[in-house]
Amino acid sequence: MASPSTRSPPRNRQPRLRFRDERIFYYVALAPTTIVIACVIALPIIYTFALGFFIQNTLVRNWRFVGLSNYSDLLTDADFWLAFWNGVVFTVGSTVVATVFGLVIAILLDCNFRGRGPLRALVIFPYIVPSIVVAFIWKFIFSGRGILNDFLGFIGAQAVSVPWLGDQRFAMMAVILISAWTWFPFAAITLLAAIQNVPDNIYEAAALDGAGPMRRFTYLTLPLLAPAIMVVVLIRAIWAFRNYDMIWLLTEGGPIGATEVLPIMAYKEAFGLFRMGHASAVSVSLMVFVTLLAAVHFRVGARLRKAYDTS
Repeated sequence: MASPSTRSPPRNRQPRLRFRDERIFYYVALAPTTIVIACVIALPIIYTFALGFFIQNTLVRNWRFVGLSNYSDLLTDADFWLAFWNGVVFTVGSTVVATVFGLVIAILLDCNFRGRGPLRALVIFPYIVPSIVVAFIWKFIFSGRGILNDFLGFIGAQAVSVPWLGDQRFAMMAVILISAWTWFPFAAITLLAAIQNVPDNIYEAAALDGAGPMRRFTYLTLPLLAPAIMVVVLIRAIWAFRNYDMIWLLTEGGPIGATEVLPIMAYKEAFGLFRMGHASAVSVSLMVFVTLLAAVHFRVGARLRKAYDTS
């Protein structure tokens, strides 16, 4: 029997990786993901930037270096600025309508009433419906012989059927309303979550001080929801400015360019007129505008988070 003073031999411990070895391990582990990102994202972006410096026609496959000519031509291109302005109108209009409507729905869903649970689940429905289905439904509603014109004629509001999506005066308005309808569930669910995070004792104290519902909404609800509203607005603005599928399915940019935005213009230049260099210049310009919106999003979001943390 071994004496008590006898100690068991030390266990074999595996040596820990040093900092340099760990760093090499991280590089090796991230290498496959980095290569995939470079091939899928970085290379097409670099190719698009480079293509903007050439005049390239896919039909004859000729390349001619023109420097910044494609970009300078955009500054005097009336169609480009019309598409840019249409994008601004569409972005502002759909963002405002979707956010306001989503805020109203969020406030209503926060109230305690019977059937609130199923209604909350139903609100998300427009957001999950495929774009092609939404486009066909609303094209039928807004057509010359659609439900909207039948209803307006029934109540005596109008005597002549209006092709809403085919009329230059109303096409953009119709597209804005349809796009806002598909997006408002995101705003409603986000703002509803923000409303439910507001402590009830704040409203109780305001009610004891004699503040009515409107004053509580103006001076309590809106300031407390400002960070969430700003996030919804900025995210929607970024997505709306680069929107392509919904507008293309509804109007294809018509009538007479009334709803043509920069993504649709880039598509027509590339696959309609086969001017790949000019289309790349439009795409790069769109990328710059979206990047600026994203920069504003992160900057404003950081300031709001800082203000919220200090308050």
